[in-house]
Amino acid sequence: MDAKINSGTDGSIQTAPRGALGWRVLWALLWTLVLAAVLGYGALHLFVRTVCFRTRVEAELSRLTGMEMHVGRVRATPSLNLKLRDVISVSRDAGIGARTVRIRWRWFRPRDVSVLESLRVEGLAVTLAPDADGVLQPAVLGGMSRMLLESTGTRPAGTDSPGALIGPVAPAAGGRPSPVRVVGPVEVRWGSVRWQDAAGNLQAAVSGLELSWISMAAANGRRVAHVDCRAAEVKVENGPRITGLHVELIDAGDQWFLVDLGATDWGSAPPPAPAAADYRDLLDAMDD
Repeated sequence: MDAKINSGTDGSIQTAPRGALGWRVLWALLWTLVLAAVLGYGALHLFVRTVCFRTRVEAELSRLTGMEMHVGRVRATPSLNLKLRDVISVSRDAGIGARTVRIRWRWFRPRDVSVLESLRVEGLAVTLAPDADGVLQPAVLGGMSRMLLESTGTRPAGTDSPGALIGPVAPAAGGRPSPVRVVGPVEVRWGSVRWQDAAGNLQAAVSGLELSWISMAAANGRRVAHVDCRAAEVKVENGPRITGLHVELIDAGDQWFLVDLGATDWGSAPPPAPAAADYRDLLDAMDD
């Protein structure tokens, strides 16, 4: 008989089907797993609020930017992505500040895909200035910011090449590469950027910045990034005031290609010639 014999309180013999007993054990195990998952989920939310976790986040941001970074608060979203508040770093030469940084992770991904799904920055404020070697700092943003400004036909302090940049762009002065390569979609909303010279004098400023950076993998394994940037105003000291600027670039590793350049009003600056990237060079760069 498929049954279990038990003694009742009145001394009678009772039987319980083994199938029912198995379901009870399975149900208890399921509830134990659910309870453990809920407790673990809550523990992770509490852990990201600790000083220990914030210190680790600050150390990673400092490594990526090459500057000492500080974070006001770290919170986890319901999907266990991160939300950083009041991210800031100020040095003698340059500074970075962001009101909110949202980081989304890929929990399930192929081996060759970045764990970073997207990065969204709101309220960004950056001050760039050349260091003792003449390289724009913070280095993680100096190269790209210089390309965006020089594409309008202007140049901030610490750069050597005047004029619009169409086609390959030389690396930053000193040959020092950027310490990080963007591998995930990045969005910046309503940011501002200031360029200063070594003496701290303002050279140029951008307000109302909106930037989208989407990275793609080429057939040869190299990454190609599409950069779309819009700015409400670009003001160059003793130079033009440009409004409604739109710049579109392709980053093919060590080469940059200007795809589109336009503005609502070029101010005192002469409108540049229509941008036309050399797509053959771009394809060759992707095949190398």
